[in-house]
Amino acid sequence: MEGEGAQDVLTIDAADPRWKELVEFDAKLFKKKKLRLLTPEARVLLCLMMSGPLRVNEAMQVAGTSYRGFYAVLERLKQAGLVNISKDEQDQRARNLTVEQQG
Repeated sequence: MEGEGAQDVLTIDAADPRWKELVEFDAKLFKKKKLRLLTPEARVLLCLMMSGPLRVNEAMQVAGTSYRGFYAVLERLKQAGLVNISKDEQDQRARNLTVEQQG
């Protein structure tokens, strides 16, 4: 899917409660049955789109991966041009993730 229409696929209505319900259902399913519907990348990206910037440690919890596994997830999201990483203004040791502006 290349061209102008491909960019629209990455836009969601973050106010639509179905996205939150999907993420919550994925978490409940994992808690009860140890199964996931969403990939770690999808969980992080949806959370960023719905809630805004996350610190890296918060995104790691959302992804549900180990420290090492999360950095592989983060690298895939960066390679795809979907997220930005920046220093936290209050704590220079911390890093924040945001959705890459498509344009």
